[in-house]
Amino acid sequence: MRITFNMMARRALDDVLLSAQRLQDAQQRVSTGKRISKPSDDVSGTGRALNLRSTISEIAQYLKNADSVKSGLELTNGALDSIVTTLQQVRVLALQGANTTTTPEARTAMCAELDQIMDSLTALGNSQYAGKYIFAGSATNSPPFVPSGSPTPPCSYVGNSALVSVQVAPWTNASCNVTGETLFNMGSSAVPASPDLLSTIQALKDEIEAGNTQAISARIADVDANLNNVITIRSEVGARVSRIETITTSLQDSKVSLSILLSKTEDADLTEAVLDLRTRENIYQAAVSTAGRIMQITLADYIK
Repeated sequence: MRITFNMMARRALDDVLLSAQRLQDAQQRVSTGKRISKPSDDVSGTGRALNLRSTISEIAQYLKNADSVKSGLELTNGALDSIVTTLQQVRVLALQGANTTTTPEARTAMCAELDQIMDSLTALGNSQYAGKYIFAGSATNSPPFVPSGSPTPPCSYVGNSALVSVQVAPWTNASCNVTGETLFNMGSSAVPASPDLLSTIQALKDEIEAGNTQAISARIADVDANLNNVITIRSEVGARVSRIETITTSLQDSKVSLSILLSKTEDADLTEAVLDLRTRENIYQAAVSTAGRIMQITLADYIK
């Protein structure tokens, strides 16, 4: 085949352009620290990297879900602590009221305190987290406890009995709420043998006001039943928080392992990348030098 000057010049130019592209690729690997910057750099590696990034993104979302659930449960646990403390005070007042030596003035003060306690418990039952009522079941946009207009029960529960579940890992969901119906034993749903928590306190107040020590003594059993119900729920919530913490630790470990694998898949070996850059620089300089010599050849050189 006859080799023309144009063919030689075109080939030299192609070599220069190819060397320049490879030099640019080498420079990009050094400057970005990435071995893969486009799919053509490593097709199979790109596929693995995409899968790893997708999994890491899913884990990040699960961690956000778990953190939100944990925060809500911790707030719930704080409210439950307050309710337990309040009910323990109710029990103390009941014991004092059952004492036949308690004066009428003291009974009046105790009744006023029980009124305040019922208001406090109602406020705790209407606790919110991120603008949502935590004891309302799935009806979180409105307060679950509203005045009933009658002493039995003093408040009505207008929430529902739904448990809200959130996916916190690929393999599990977590219940993130406690219903006020169960918590306050509304309709004797949690403790069938005793009236709801607020009705119990209202009845206790009425009995203390009347000085009915025998009825007060009997009422202590209902106070204890409601108190034990709240303590049991608090223990369950604590167990849920511990479970979320275990899941979070597992997810964080998985995220770290996958991030390391992703780095091994798409990151460049810096030492190797620098050596390759120097090699590409030499090749490019040689290509430019060769092309320059070819371009200097004239027809007079051929005649000679």
